[in-house]
Amino acid sequence: MEEKIELKDIDLFVRIARTGSLSKTAQQFNIPKASLSHSLRRLEDSLNVELFIRSARGLSLTEAGRAYLKNCHRIFESCDLAAYAAQSAHSSVSGKIRIAASAEFGTSILGAATLHLAREHPELDFEVRMYPSDVLLTAQPEFDCLIYVGTVPDSSYLCRKMGTISYGIYASPSFLNTHGTPKLPKDIKALSGVEFSRGGISEAWLLNLKNHAQPIDYQRKFSVNDYWMAKYYAVLGLALAYLPDFFVHYEVLNGALRPVLPHARSVETAAWVVFPMSRHKNPRVQLAVDTLCSKFQEFIVHPGYTLIEP
Repeated sequence: MEEKIELKDIDLFVRIARTGSLSKTAQQFNIPKASLSHSLRRLEDSLNVELFIRSARGLSLTEAGRAYLKNCHRIFESCDLAAYAAQSAHSSVSGKIRIAASAEFGTSILGAATLHLAREHPELDFEVRMYPSDVLLTAQPEFDCLIYVGTVPDSSYLCRKMGTISYGIYASPSFLNTHGTPKLPKDIKALSGVEFSRGGISEAWLLNLKNHAQPIDYQRKFSVNDYWMAKYYAVLGLALAYLPDFFVHYEVLNGALRPVLPHARSVETAAWVVFPMSRHKNPRVQLAVDTLCSKFQEFIVHPGYTLIEP
């Protein structure tokens, strides 16, 4: 390999692989499309391999591209380790911390967490991104830590449990005043609800009743792929919604939502903060992980915004 490979080209390759499109990468990172194309071609020429298959639908990684992407994060981890070593002599925690979370409800946790960290440590800067949960652990190696809800797939990441969550059915007082308060699961069957779908698969409303999970039927008034939208419809009194308890804790405390069948909950699911092994000695990452784990309940009780009367 005669040509020298530039670190910038590798960084742009990772970004393109993440979006699957030169146009999307250009738009998301404000980089000219021509520059991205030139950088990618230069990297492929240096490696003497094709990293992507070009088609009308966008870009898809070749076998060589997948192998290259899998190992690219080691390059950036080495750079980070060198930076961390240089910064370790400094007594204060400063610099940028990069946090990612699943798009479903990462905002609820990360909004309050970064607000707290920013107030307590004004020398910190934050890069926060949301991604679909099915690609969160595989496509974001450049981030310092990740928030993941559910069973963490086998990986080389370290994990610390922040807490547990469960799901329940919620409605606004106006909805219950209009339609009545259900006393039994069968009472919900005729009521409007919000269907949440992930990857085209509808999420079942499952509640533990008589020591086993029982699906709850409802009328699908709205179909969404975002929990914020589901909560929006519920708060406005348009439908019932099946939502994580932490996601509506603040709305319940302020009377905007009420639990329906309050003694029936779903099976508890763990919420994790996940981070690469190479990051665990970095003081910024240690601070973020410790804060997320120790203050998880505080963050979900108050997300940082205020409900006001119209």
